[in-house]
Amino acid sequence: MTEATVIQWLSHNGVQVHPSIQISRSPSGEYIINSTDNIPSSTTLLSIPASAIITASSSSLLQRIPSLAEKSQWTALILTVMYEASLPDSKWRAYFDSLPTEFDTLMYWTEDELKELEGSAVLNKIGKEEAEAMYSEEIKTFTDAHADVFGGIDVSLEAFHRAGSWIMAFSSDFEKPGNTRHEDAMDDDDDDEYDSLDTDKVLVPFGNLVQMDCDLANCEFSPSDTSVSLVATRNIPGNTTLYIDPGPVPRSDLLRRVGGYPQSSAQNDVIEIDSTLVISVAGKNLSEGTRDSRIERLVEEELLEDSYDIEADGAIPSEILIVIQAFLVDDATFQSYVNEEKFPKAKKDARTRDVMIETIRKRGEAFTTSREEDIGILETSAGALGRRKRMAVEVRLGEKEILRKMEETVRLWDDAESYGTGRSGKRQKR
Repeated sequence: MTEATVIQWLSHNGVQVHPSIQISRSPSGEYIINSTDNIPSSTTLLSIPASAIITASSSSLLQRIPSLAEKSQWTALILTVMYEASLPDSKWRAYFDSLPTEFDTLMYWTEDELKELEGSAVLNKIGKEEAEAMYSEEIKTFTDAHADVFGGIDVSLEAFHRAGSWIMAFSSDFEKPGNTRHEDAMDDDDDDEYDSLDTDKVLVPFGNLVQMDCDLANCEFSPSDTSVSLVATRNIPGNTTLYIDPGPVPRSDLLRRVGGYPQSSAQNDVIEIDSTLVISVAGKNLSEGTRDSRIERLVEEELLEDSYDIEADGAIPSEILIVIQAFLVDDATFQSYVNEEKFPKAKKDARTRDVMIETIRKRGEAFTTSREEDIGILETSAGALGRRKRMAVEVRLGEKEILRKMEETVRLWDDAESYGTGRSGKRQKR
């Protein structure tokens, strides 16, 4: 790919390009988009017509196989990308030729490389087995049923993983026009990273040339019914690289989805605390039957999640503290909560402190290295580490830093402190 190839494709497909931006190579050799002159905030830098965006509805595949519309967004887009990427004369040929064919996403890591992330909950989110089951049960079944259309198209497992990796790394989720549903009214099924009733999943050609950084972000993609625009979110001086904000996504999830991350995303790191760990510590003096009945009641009251995300500041969600109190009290007190339909306040007292400290200690034991060891590895061996191992060390160290901040916070609690019953710390699905 060359700068001229990209400019030619954009021009041929009706993309309007602001005269004060250009495509160039960074010192590391990757293609980026720069400003050439000062650009005021709110300026439209690129305007890409809807016909140039890659969706199931913009591909000829839908016209050839109308039943594609009955598939989920994720399935339909994968089939579309597999189909278009194999066509020599695809409208998006230049774009597909510019995309990587080798990936650092966790799907492609070896078992030994993944062991470097032991202790991080991200290992439970890779989904390789689920993806390959989807390929066998959905993708292959569909392409076999329409062999007349997919003749000559690469529908191999490798092509499926490649298309899925492109979508995971480079797709955008744009809110559907006219969506007025309130977030609190959404069903759990809507909050899925692959499919949502409220957003359209699309690939914006060459949108991946805009770099990602939480702190340096100076533009954003803005969709409409007829186009997707890249708009300046602040004044951009001349000779400045364009950046978008990847959103409040921890480095572990960016590593899983994209295969890398900006260091600024460390501010969005989380560590997951499994509710079973909290219950095993707080309810260790209760019988198994008593623990199970209390679990059932807390689930009914929507006070118990599968796990809780502790964010980078180490603040403890009030839900965890309510759960701890529910397993520390005696049977008569817990029954009074049930009878009165009122649950305990999220106390920060000595008993809760001791439970949290033990929980933090046990959570830290899931890692095979200590925080100090990881710091030493990065300080003394950073230059000798491969890219994947360095990222693994950074991710697991980030989670251990959150545990350290949690413990610092918890050790300050005493018997006199307590605070309200809010539920703001409920786990956010990512």
